[in-house]
Amino acid sequence: MFESTISEIQPSASAEESQPEKSITAKITGYLRWIGSLLIILSAISFMLQGYTEISASYRYWVSLGLTLLLCGGGLVCAYLFNETKGARIFFGLGTAFLSVQVSQVSAMIYAYVQGENALQPAFTSLQFSHVSPGIIAIDLMLTGVLLVLISYASYSILARKHLKTLLLASLVANTVLILPIRDTQITPFIIAALFIFIRHIEHSLHNDKSMQLFEGLAARALLSLPLWIIIGRSLLHPAASLLITAILGIVIVYCIYDIKRYTSSDTIIYICQWLGTFAAIGIWINVSLEYGNITNSLFILPVGFILFSLSSQVTYHSRLYRLVSSFIIIGLNLEAMVNQQDATFIAPVISIASGIFLTVYGMKYREKIAFFCGNICVAGGILFYWEYAVNLYSNTPWISSIALGLFVILLASYIENKEQHIKAKTRYYLSQLKSWN
Repeated sequence: MFESTISEIQPSASAEESQPEKSITAKITGYLRWIGSLLIILSAISFMLQGYTEISASYRYWVSLGLTLLLCGGGLVCAYLFNETKGARIFFGLGTAFLSVQVSQVSAMIYAYVQGENALQPAFTSLQFSHVSPGIIAIDLMLTGVLLVLISYASYSILARKHLKTLLLASLVANTVLILPIRDTQITPFIIAALFIFIRHIEHSLHNDKSMQLFEGLAARALLSLPLWIIIGRSLLHPAASLLITAILGIVIVYCIYDIKRYTSSDTIIYICQWLGTFAAIGIWINVSLEYGNITNSLFILPVGFILFSLSSQVTYHSRLYRLVSSFIIIGLNLEAMVNQQDATFIAPVISIASGIFLTVYGMKYREKIAFFCGNICVAGGILFYWEYAVNLYSNTPWISSIALGLFVILLASYIENKEQHIKAKTRYYLSQLKSWN
């Protein structure tokens, strides 16, 4: 009977989407559903953060579990009693979301029991799950596992039955990672990164199906990502570590620079996200510099220019501005490093020459004069930096240096005479091409 109800909900959802206009009643009920959903979510968040002083950690789990079952009960009422599909999808979707919170609570119980007095506890007293007996933890774990399978199956069947198997398996994997009793500041960032890569891979495959771009499909994909955001959220309740900040900023870059165009066509949103992703990319290097280097050193700031240059091929707006700013940053910092002779005397000119080759090549690729000439200056500056060594070499062994210079001059004269027309043609072609560049 439950299977038949689920199968009836899916086609009716498609029928509702095909209606060209909504009546006033449909709009009002839609607003009411949004308001009701927000009230439930905000109330649950308030309970988890404030709790109730007389309720222990184990009882708090049962209270939130009761709310999860209540939501699923509301979905069954809408499906069976009212024969109404939208409410059923909303209730089961919220129930699945709340179930991930249950998984996180069980994880906190297991972690507190395993680590004992060494367990990292958040500042919020209501989120501390300590002194829970092993028997209660085992019961909660088994109950959560059973409900996770049943409720996730029902929810994904209603929201996206076509991809039920993929969504269900991915959800179980994500929640299994969520339940791991690990809070170590050095390990958690790698768990977050691995889970993000896994979810993003599944999400990309689902996005190619147009049905998954409808509201129900988006809701199913959002539920799949919820365990990742819970792990990030609970990690931020502890003192932030450098690796954690780097992992979070990396996720911001991927979403704001690469993935945002798949979710919206709004120019305003894409523009705002582009700058958020840009600042996140710069923030990663600043965070690394503060952790492992000296941010006042020119060579440690230099990668900011390369970051902007690499982002210029991915952003939608101001790509030339990105390359212009990065070119000036690279040439300015390289020259400043060589003048002040920061770090080892040998490193600064080598980096300048390498940076110059980079800018020259990409200046030719994008046909932009600023990047091209900045690259030439960096290369020339790096080579001229070694002029002092050449002068010293000549003064120490003048006759050897004179012989080498004489041989070079004669060979150069022979080459120019032999390739005169070729050199002239290449020079004219180069100048004409350069005039047409931006």
